[in-house]
Amino acid sequence: MARLLPRKIRRVLIDIDTQYDLLNHTNQDRSGILSRIRRLIAWARVRQIPVISTALSRPGIENSVTPAGSPTECIEGTAGQRKICYTLLHNHIRFGPENRLDLPRHLLSDYQQVIFEKRTEDPFTHPRTDRMLTDLKRDEFIVFGMGLERAVKATVLGLLYRRKKVLVVIDAVNGCNVRETKLALRQMEAKGAKLITTESLTGVSQLVGKIRLKPPPHSVLSHSSS
Repeated sequence: MARLLPRKIRRVLIDIDTQYDLLNHTNQDRSGILSRIRRLIAWARVRQIPVISTALSRPGIENSVTPAGSPTECIEGTAGQRKICYTLLHNHIRFGPENRLDLPRHLLSDYQQVIFEKRTEDPFTHPRTDRMLTDLKRDEFIVFGMGLERAVKATVLGLLYRRKKVLVVIDAVNGCNVRETKLALRQMEAKGAKLITTESLTGVSQLVGKIRLKPPPHSVLSHSSS
């Protein structure tokens, strides 16, 4: 009798808001999280695992401030709104933050990475992102990125609500408030998310030394699709 081979696990990497403004606006050492993010993207590229990325794109002007007086981050068209260079795969397509539902067919067959720009932290407020993540059939949704207590939590809880199996890479997520990030992790785990590490997923990294964040090029963003 022929022996049946185990079915390959169908995975997708969910990359949340890995942008220059969100990593480079404090003096905190981010070399550890940067190296793990780089490792995850390299792992996906080698294994041909599709990547769905979100990116904040706020309307406004550079050097503007929020009502609380802090600098507004990820203003569309600015250098700080760009994704970190090594979070971009060569074969990608980008969709702007327009309130539209249409998507090409066979996106993840034609592109390894799909990037959705959004106005708010919650990706499910973006019709295209909501449609993509809701309709996508995968065994595991592996989440990492910036804004643990807001954007990451909203993404994970939204996926769990849609009955997806979610893995959160806890050493490749970053938050601003220690108490709120711990609470967010407990909430996500209580709802059914599995908490994992980069090494448990990808194996031991061969990267050595610190990964430093270079300034983004000061040119206007170009869009692959709108």
